Amino acid sequence: MRLTRSIRTSLIFLILLIPSAQFVWKNRQMPQFAYLHDDGVLFVSAKSMAANGYRISSLPENPLQTKFPPLYPFYLSAVWRINPHFPDNLQLATLSSWLLLAIYLALAWAWYRRSGVSERRTWLLVGLLGLNPYIVWFGSILFSDIFFSCLLLACLIVLTRTGTRMALLAGLLAGCAYLSRTSGIALLISVPAWMLWRKEWRRAAAFAAAMLPAVIGWGIWTRMNVPHSTDLTTMFYTDYVRYLQHTTLHDMPVIFWNNVDQLLYAMGSMVMPRVYDPLPLKILTQVIAVAMLAGTVRLVRRGFGIHYALCALVSVAILLVCNFPSTERYMVPLCPLLLAGLLAEIEHIAHMFKTAFHHRDFSQRAAAAVFSSGVAAVFVGALVLQFFMTFEFLQATVDEKLVKLRDQKAAYTWISDHLPASATILSYDDPLLYLYTGRHGIHRPLDPLWWYREDHASIQSTYRDLPAFCRSRGLEYVYFTHGDLGRETGGADQREVQRLIRENPELSRVFEAGIGTVYKVGPPSQPGSHDLAAR
Repeated sequence: MRLTRSIRTSLIFLILLIPSAQFVWKNRQMPQFAYLHDDGVLFVSAKSMAANGYRISSLPENPLQTKFPPLYPFYLSAVWRINPHFPDNLQLATLSSWLLLAIYLALAWAWYRRSGVSERRTWLLVGLLGLNPYIVWFGSILFSDIFFSCLLLACLIVLTRTGTRMALLAGLLAGCAYLSRTSGIALLISVPAWMLWRKEWRRAAAFAAAMLPAVIGWGIWTRMNVPHSTDLTTMFYTDYVRYLQHTTLHDMPVIFWNNVDQLLYAMGSMVMPRVYDPLPLKILTQVIAVAMLAGTVRLVRRGFGIHYALCALVSVAILLVCNFPSTERYMVPLCPLLLAGLLAEIEHIAHMFKTAFHHRDFSQRAAAAVFSSGVAAVFVGALVLQFFMTFEFLQATVDEKLVKLRDQKAAYTWISDHLPASATILSYDDPLLYLYTGRHGIHRPLDPLWWYREDHASIQSTYRDLPAFCRSRGLEYVYFTHGDLGRETGGADQREVQRLIRENPELSRVFEAGIGTVYKVGPPSQPGSHDLAAR
């Protein structure tokens, strides 16, 4: 009987892995690599670690890596040790990412079962995770979110057991989670706080004592090696905390309310994927997020997932005050809890409808029929969107990146053949540039506050003054594509920046292929030369 159940469990689990496995296999060359930038920096850092260092070797200054903690790059460094040849090793990197996704689903299953969820409901929740397009996506690229989520879930599973030794082990796992993403600091706040509330003094002390060495160790490393610069570009690459906190109290109201808006949107998008972006659909998506939160509160009141919920609460509080809007990737670690909360709220609403259906008043029964049909339509529509995004939209996104990559490769080949090895280049995808050509460079980050303030003038001014920025950094060339700025802004800003780059007299074209152009940075224009060029 036990063997039969084990075989059945394994078969169901393997079936749930098919969508992600199919997507990963089809895109095992990872054409979408580094288009979100951080994954490129992480892989570059892993390459450096494989060579017995921990640096951002793509940058001209070759600084020590003080932005991203080392555990996930250490995991990725195994790829470079096994196969040091880029881009061939992206196939192995893809496999390493997908294996983490499989572990993530297995740990989610274990956490649900350890928390008292029935087997049938557990499979439903794990199935929703396995088919979720964002989980599939981040399980196919080189971000630390799935890796961190595995350590978080492992910590939470251990916390379901009693005893000081289990608290010590949970603290060690929490320390590893922190060393994969600094947002793991939430565990150092939430777990001991709950244990102290329950007067579990020894367990709280054991957990904190096990986690603190990781926190203190990384803190010492960053303090000793981080460049003490107030320059936004330097902070972007080397100081995650200061980059996200360089703001004023005057900006906090607009930051907070925009973050609330984006946080709810990101939460709800885990159910109603962000395929289309009209305002009514956004509002509906945020309503789903509110239902997730209400259901989570309902579960916590029953004693379910308290450690998870408190950690999520601290994490959300941090996200609300950072000057960077939340996206779906920040929801990946919280998704198992949020889906459980949504299921609980749906059951609560269904119970209310069931009561209304038996009401003596016909109008009450009619209203219940209308509203229940509407709720059912919403979630059927959400499921359809999930399937569309998982099986169609994600692949279309990769195909779009593949087209861009072909043009980029043409430019990278020209750069490798025609520019000296010492050439430094400003590029929006600088890690990709470095890995393909060996040339060092940086990109020009935009101040996140401009997004909150809707300050389009500052965004455009940044690129109007691009040659001066390049000269101040010793950058000799610029590689610019039509897709640049896509991570931060779009539309009118992108079109205007393209025009500013194209018409700048201090930038001369030396190569062009498809969507991208290589420019050589010239000397400052003489006074009045802009007017002359305009004529």
